Amino acid sequence: MSEDDSCGCKVGRVAASYGHSNVDAWLLEEWQDGTSIRSLTEEFNEELVERELAAVGASRLTWSKTPVYEALHTDELSEPERIEIRRELERAGVDVEQLGADLVSHQTVYRHLKNCLGAVGPEEKTADERREQARDRVYALQQRASVVTESTVESLQTAGVTAVGDPEVLVDISVVCRDCGQSMDFDQLLTSGCGCPSE
Repeated sequence: MSEDDSCGCKVGRVAASYGHSNVDAWLLEEWQDGTSIRSLTEEFNEELVERELAAVGASRLTWSKTPVYEALHTDELSEPERIEIRRELERAGVDVEQLGADLVSHQTVYRHLKNCLGAVGPEEKTADERREQARDRVYALQQRASVVTESTVESLQTAGVTAVGDPEVLVDISVVCRDCGQSMDFDQLLTSGCGCPSE
């Protein structure tokens, strides 16, 4: 399914209705990275709430500390709290009943991933796929750490806090086995591990 297509299930319909583009790519990436269906569902629903508040011109700052999602979709708040928040939403111009009906369940998100997107969950990946995914994730963090450190050093130099001629930042990641004491880089960990006997 292309990004321009919308499936007929609730996730597809709601995403299209709220202008939530690229949701399929996001769901696929996050799920395959190991994010739980529950977390994905909550993030998706919270995004819908934010979009609806923005659509009616509600101040993001005003509602930032208000548990709107919880009032619409969970039992975490007391009944009086839920009623008060729903009334405040209605006064702000939100169609509370429609927004509540548009929020999706964990089962709906799972069916969308499996049936509409043909997604392969993290538990279904081969060992090689898991290694490659882990390598990409850690190396991306390594690169990010390098960029942030370089920027920080440059800022310190500009402010006269520290002085170094031509700095080059190197970020190395090492893993040490507490049992045998062997130290290895992340790639070695993925390919051969340490010298400890396998159980």
